Amino acid sequence: MKLHKNRTKPFKSAGADPEKGDKPNGVGLSIILVTYNHRDFILPCLRSLGSISRNLNPEIILVDNHSSDGTGQLVRQHFRQARLIENSKNLGLARAVNQAFRESRGEFVLLLNPDVQVLPGAIEKMAAYLRDDGKTGVLLPKLINPDGSLQYSCRTFCHPITFFLRRAPLSWVFSDHRAVRRHLMMDWDHQDIRQVDWGLGACMLIRREALGETQILDERFFLYFEDIDLCFSLRKSGWKTIYYPESVMVHRYQRESAGGLFNRAKWEHLKSLIKFYFKLRRLTPENFRERLQTQKQDFN
Repeated sequence: MKLHKNRTKPFKSAGADPEKGDKPNGVGLSIILVTYNHRDFILPCLRSLGSISRNLNPEIILVDNHSSDGTGQLVRQHFRQARLIENSKNLGLARAVNQAFRESRGEFVLLLNPDVQVLPGAIEKMAAYLRDDGKTGVLLPKLINPDGSLQYSCRTFCHPITFFLRRAPLSWVFSDHRAVRRHLMMDWDHQDIRQVDWGLGACMLIRREALGETQILDERFFLYFEDIDLCFSLRKSGWKTIYYPESVMVHRYQRESAGGLFNRAKWEHLKSLIKFYFKLRRLTPENFRERLQTQKQDFN
């Protein structure tokens, strides 16, 4: 593992706005990114962070999981404001996020995928909401595609069969199945603030107070389901997950697990699904079993 810390200049963000209510002293926001062969995405993502208010005093911690496309070198050359950790092998998403978390100091932690571009004002609005609502542990922005269309980025807890329907070889046949529509919340216009079960880990603003001392994500998950598990665990501890459409970001969603039958990402997704539902035997928040039972009715 290599740890590169910028010694030349601090992270340069947008000018202060006294009406933002951001923390003037100390690190208000820790931004955590994990890359693995994301050379084509990472610089636009990092540059979009330059609009964040200085009052949040953000720090950027980027963990590169042994990319073979020169992602780490690109970050070192063009974005020295980021604290870069380079792993000697691919440790998986959860372990890499936890590496960065242990280095972080912010009141709020932003988990951000390298294929997301942050629009001006989005983070400031989210931070203000978290400060106003002390019961929210995770805040999810509205994600849109590059063409401006809506991404169904928040989901319901559902029966395992629903996940298989979405990743079956003929998944397009089931794209309008009522179980899939319920899971993706497709019959809601996504215009109002709403408590949800969970959302894509592409962008999550998390209250540090809701987290443990050493990790955000369960390292039993190499890839996928760590976002579901996080929201599930925080809900069990009494924290809410809120969808907040007042903040908007652009997500160039890859959905690698939707590839062919022998796609590695698909198999990692399946492995994580099995681990998650085995874990549920010990973790069952209120109404979760009832919700699974409701999902079963969609297949009758």
